[in-house]
Amino acid sequence: MGSISDFETITGETTGELTLKGSRFIGICMPCPDEGSIQSNLESVSSRWRDATHYCWAAVYGGSSRKERSSDNGEPSGTAGKPILAVLKGTGLTDAMVVVVRYFGGTLLGTGGLVHAYTEGAKIAVADVTRVTRRACCVYSFHMGYADYSAFESKMADLMAVRPQCEYSERVDVRASIPIARRDEFLRRLSDLTERRVVPTELPDEYVRCDVRRFSVFQSLS
Repeated sequence: MGSISDFETITGETTGELTLKGSRFIGICMPCPDEGSIQSNLESVSSRWRDATHYCWAAVYGGSSRKERSSDNGEPSGTAGKPILAVLKGTGLTDAMVVVVRYFGGTLLGTGGLVHAYTEGAKIAVADVTRVTRRACCVYSFHMGYADYSAFESKMADLMAVRPQCEYSERVDVRASIPIARRDEFLRRLSDLTERRVVPTELPDEYVRCDVRRFSVFQSLS
């Protein structure tokens, strides 16, 4: 996957609306994890707000790699997409997209007026977003006997990004996600704790959603 790092994104969709000199502006902020989501988001917005004059937008996506795109959608160059992108980037969010829908009210706003309108439309779109953290994690799978697992669940919980996934049979098969910054500590402590009986297999790094309260104990064996 290459080097990844933590980032903040959104969950769900938020909207807001304002009117300037008769023109109606509706700002929508929605998840956008990849470039393919841009078109599907635009189709969703245009189906809900039909016959609008413009659907201007900006997106930051690709996780911590933070790729960017924006569009004026027929407004004068630089008056819509760039201001929306500036607001979105100012939030620090990624994997998010803001669309500002305009219904023309009959009065020309001028270049400065358009920049102001689309900036404000973007601001109301992101004002009430619910932020979540996607934590960059290294992932390991391994199996261990129940005696080792008993020690693992009591001694290693503080290293887990989220509750590990476990399957229980004659042994415990574990899939653990650990913040990348604590990779070496995890491997050292696992080796010491199990006296090198457990040899983990490294899986591709991944992002883990960490917007819920940290678990305090592992899943019970019962």
